[in-house]
Amino acid sequence: MVPFSAAIERAAAATWPASTVQRADGWLLRHCELLRRKRSNSALPPEQGWSRGGVERVEEFYAARGAAVIIQVSPLDRHAQLDAALADRGYRLVSPTEVMFADAGQVSVACAAGEFDVRLEPRPSPSWLAAVEAVGGAPEPSLDRVPQPARFAIAERGGTPVGVGMFAGAAGWCGVYGMATHPDWRRRGVATALLRAGARWAAESGSRLFLQVEVDNPGARRLYAALGFRTAHRYHYRVR
Repeated sequence: MVPFSAAIERAAAATWPASTVQRADGWLLRHCELLRRKRSNSALPPEQGWSRGGVERVEEFYAARGAAVIIQVSPLDRHAQLDAALADRGYRLVSPTEVMFADAGQVSVACAAGEFDVRLEPRPSPSWLAAVEAVGGAPEPSLDRVPQPARFAIAERGGTPVGVGMFAGAAGWCGVYGMATHPDWRRRGVATALLRAGARWAAESGSRLFLQVEVDNPGARRLYAALGFRTAHRYHYRVR
């Protein structure tokens, strides 16, 4: 396992925090009624060790909120015993995901500028929200919880939005979120143009990049690997 795994998970939790965050027996318990995102509505296990009692307290936390019990088994290679125990308790496995990281400066060099103009905004302005909808996405309802420093990116061609993304920093890391390209412009370099702009911004503060991509999206994984991203770890969710 890459040593960065724990640091990345801490940064991921910090760059887009849930509305309710508690710690219990080393577990990070997250709940957000506004979002369906599993990361904002799941428990992250302790970095070292776990107990049956801890799992039961996780279950009590979500039961008290009328929410499904979701556990993010991460890093997966460190929590094999927990994963097996959850399976025995009837938890089903969903959304296997790969976490990748890269040097921001190297990514900015590897990404071609292309034929697109990319604008970075410090907050989710009306123009950025409109761009998300224009490329076929739906703005998350909890963007006000993304702390600074952050940048909201719009890629345009001839003044028309063709792609969007978000970059959020914490503790020397910069998370890449919400990358979306208009269907008519896919495979034409929009994503690399967005990453180039975000990576250059992250490099100014010396931050490394990280992102999360589902395992069943091999095209995106190949793109990120070609730009210098490497695998830090994998995780999946267990849902009761």
